[in-house]
Formats: sequence, structure tokens, C-alpha cells
Amino acid sequence: MKRRSRAGRIGGEAGDAASQAVKTLFVLLTAENFLINYTSTAMNVALSELVRDLDTSLTGVQAVISLYALVVAACLITGSKLGARHGYRRAFVVGGEIFALGAMVTALGPTLPFMLVGWSVLQGVGVALMLPALVSMLTEAFTGATRTKVLSTLGMTAGIASGAGPVVGGLITNYLNWRVSFLLSSVITLAVVVLMRRTPDPGLPRARPEQRFDALGAVLSAVGFGLLVVATLLAGRYGLLKDRQDFEVFGTTLLRRGQVSPVPLLAGVGLVVLAVFAGRERHLTKRGRDPLVRLSVLRDRTVRVGTLTLVMQILVPTGVLFLVPVFLQTTVGFDALRSGVTLIVVPVALAVAASAAAGLIGSGRMTHRTAQLGAFFFMAAGCVAIAVMFDPHQQDVSAMGLALAPGLLLVGLGRGMATTATDLVQSAVPPDEVSDVTGLSRTATYLGSSFGVALAGAFMTTALLLAFEAGADDSDVLTSGQKRFVTHTVEHQVQITAVTDDAVRARLTARGITGAAADELVRINARARGEALTVAALGMGALAVIGFLVALRLPRASIRRER
Repeated sequence: MKRRSRAGRIGGEAGDAASQAVKTLFVLLTAENFLINYTSTAMNVALSELVRDLDTSLTGVQAVISLYALVVAACLITGSKLGARHGYRRAFVVGGEIFALGAMVTALGPTLPFMLVGWSVLQGVGVALMLPALVSMLTEAFTGATRTKVLSTLGMTAGIASGAGPVVGGLITNYLNWRVSFLLSSVITLAVVVLMRRTPDPGLPRARPEQRFDALGAVLSAVGFGLLVVATLLAGRYGLLKDRQDFEVFGTTLLRRGQVSPVPLLAGVGLVVLAVFAGRERHLTKRGRDPLVRLSVLRDRTVRVGTLTLVMQILVPTGVLFLVPVFLQTTVGFDALRSGVTLIVVPVALAVAASAAAGLIGSGRMTHRTAQLGAFFFMAAGCVAIAVMFDPHQQDVSAMGLALAPGLLLVGLGRGMATTATDLVQSAVPPDEVSDVTGLSRTATYLGSSFGVALAGAFMTTALLLAFEAGADDSDVLTSGQKRFVTHTVEHQVQITAVTDDAVRARLTARGITGAAADELVRINARARGEALTVAALGMGALAVIGFLVALRLPRASIRRER
């Protein structure tokens, strides 16, 4: 009897230890997820400081940021597969060490090449290893309603970090130094790695891989997704379809202005490479080999439609959060920090909606399908509210922020409800297919982010140019020669209408245009900006409607596989 009682106590203590390990794992992974998303957005408000401190150009800094996104998107599927083969904990720890090293190199580096190596390459590779690992570990460690809450919390912390990044990053940059953000990232990540090593692994042990790693598949996927990301990054500068300026590579002009834009060409090549990649993966699967990703998981309707839903649910709010700060800074004159404060309603609403949706789904009072439909409904309504309530002629700065608040609140609520999609997709497959779904779903979210900025920028630029040129043509103040000047400027300097009134006036003065003509062009520029925000916001709302139609294809009752 005593032996049985003692055995019961030992079993209970072991169970308590395992439960504590799982809770610790959740805290550590959630903290690192927050840090990853914070780092990727915090530097958006420190661009001028980076240019000055590193003695470089804005183009150079933007290239570093773009390359970081490229590295992450290109390596996510490979990172997920390495975690499945060698253990998610090991992949996370190695990724964390690489990420921390990259952050330290960036923080201490005196020139732009150090930032290129530290941030773009090392931190990008680190994130590509950590992100799939943390999602997979949490998927394996929890089941049922608890998993729904955990994975929704993961999405919630990512959204909050992205929203708080500009505010916290602005405060650190203004009162300390931009390098402090990277130092904190390095220290905190190392602390998480150390604690992770000391926490018992609640997952199942993995056998040593018997088959060779699909290196060619890794290269093909990296090139294919990389080309898609590059295409989206070039959309704002060259246009979606028609080339706005000469496209040069290493001093050689490949495409002339007026010809087809490099965007569809690069995207097309990327899709061809991905088609070759898909064919290779199917071939390996048929031969009983170990592919980089088993595309057969996409036969599952929940996974297939859920992954498309993930793309759209990231695309819309990312586009909105790109548009609003641009117009707050160019129209109202907000600095980056004040713009970030205006946007703080988004992560607050996101946190409330994510918590409520996870609870309702976990208790069975709401389905995943209903949550996703509601998410896109709120996003569409928020975009329409921003378009309708934004008044570029509003003189009261505080009133401007308040006018945008209802729309931003609705977008935040929609983004919060959408966080449950990760649980929907991850729970739809058996344990041996988790890495395949994780790699595809994480890549989908990163592509959604890139597409959101690209499409929002394309909507904005197109509307700006058309509105500015139309306003000049209809003007009774401008002479025919000045109207020809406007047409020439629009054709050769597409960025002129995407700046503040003071910047436009300065450029006009440098060209010898002053007085009534300058006042008229500044007025046209201001009006064009307001119309552009309206058009771009409505465009993002239309994409939210498309997301709603995609979500209608989700199964009414999802099949959850407990493990």
C-alpha cells in the first residue's frame, strides 16, 4: 500500500514537472515570438537615425530591411524541415544563437555592411529556424481548446509587437539610441536560449534521419519564394505592370521606361521555379524519399483554404498599417512616434478580439469558419471607415487622429479574430505532417505581409499620379507650359506627389515656380494625397472582401486531430 502510494506521489510529481515544463515552454516561445516581430518593425521609425549614424543613404538602409524579409521568406520551409529532422528544440536554440549573434553584430557594427550581415543575413536565418520551430513545438505540446488559446496568443503577441514596435522603437531611438533595440534583442534572445536548454523537452524523441536532406529542393524553394518577394519589393518603384523608369542591374539597362515592369517578369520566373520545386517534391514522395515538404497536405481542404486565408488576413492589415502612417506624416505632419501612438488602437483591439475568439472557439460556441468570416467583415468595414472619415483638410490634428480611430479599431478587431486561423491549419493534420504545414503556413504569412505593402503602395501611387495629373489639367491657374511641366514630372519623377506640402514647395522653388502657380500645385498635391488614401483604403477593403469569399470555402465544422 505504501509502495503504491509512493508510486502515485512520484507519478504526480512527474506529471507536475511535465506540466510546468510545458508552461515554461509556452512563456519562452511567446516571449521570443514577440521579440522577433518587434525587431522587424521597430526600425521603421529610426530610418533617419540609421542613415546619419552609419553614414549611408536611405536606399541602402531600405535595401537591408528588404533583404531581411527576403532571407526569412526564402528559408522558412527549409527551417521547418530542419526542425522536423533534427528536433524543433535544437532548431530553435541554434536559430536563437544565430539571431542573437546577428543582433549583436548589428548593434556594434560601425557601417552598413555590418548591418547587412548582422540583420539581413544572420537574423533572417535565425528567424527562419526559430519561427517554424516555436509554432511546431506549441502545436505538439498542447491539444484541444488549450491549443486554440495558445496558438491564438501566439498570433496576438505577434500583432501587438508589430503595433507596439514603432512606439517603443521610437522612444528608444529618441531617448537612447537605435542600437539599444538590437542589444536588447541579443540579450533577451540569449536568455531565452539558456532557459530553453534548462527546460525539459515535453515533445517526443526523434530518430536520426535515415535519408538525405533535400538540398536541391531547399535551393529551389528559396529561389522561387525569394523572387516573389523581390517582385513585391520592386512594385512600388517600377509599378505592377508598366515600367515607370529604366530597370538597371549592375549598370546595364534591362528594361526601358514604358516597357513591361520587372515585377510580373520576376514573379512569373518565381512561379515557374516553384512549379519545378513542386514537381520535384512530388517525384521524391512517389519514390519513397524524404522531400523538403509534402505537398499532399494541400489536398486537405482545411489546410489549402486555411493557408490562403492566412495570406489574406495578413495582407489587408499590413497594407492599412503601411498607408495610414504615410498620410499622417505627409498630410498632418506627424513624426514617426506620434504616428505610432495613433496606431496603438490596433494592437489593443487585436488583443481583445483574439482573446475573445480563442475562448469562444475553445468552448465550442464559435467555429473557426465563423471567426475568419467575422475577421474579414471587420477588416472590410474598417477600410471603408478609414476611406470615408479621413479628411485631408481637417485643421485640428487631434480630430484627424480621432477620425481614423474607428476604422483602425475595426481593422484591429478583425486582425484579432483572424489569429485563430493558425490553430485551424495546424490542427488539421497528423503529427508527422506538422512540419510540412508549418513551413507552408509561415511562408504564407510572410508573403501576405510583402503582398500587402506592395499592393497598398501600388494603389496609393497610381491614385496619387492620376489625381495629381487630373488636378493640374483642370486647373484655371496653371499655364499650358506649367501643365506640360507637371505631365513631364509625373512621367519621370513619380515620387513627387508622395511628399509633404513643404517638400513640394521646395522642389517647385528650385525649378523657379513660385507665387500663385506654386500655391496651386501645392493645393493639388494635398488634394491628391487625400484622394489616394481613400482609393488605397477602399482597395484594401476590396481585398478583405476577397478574403471573406475565400473563407467561405472553409469547412463548416473543422476536423481536429488530437495528439
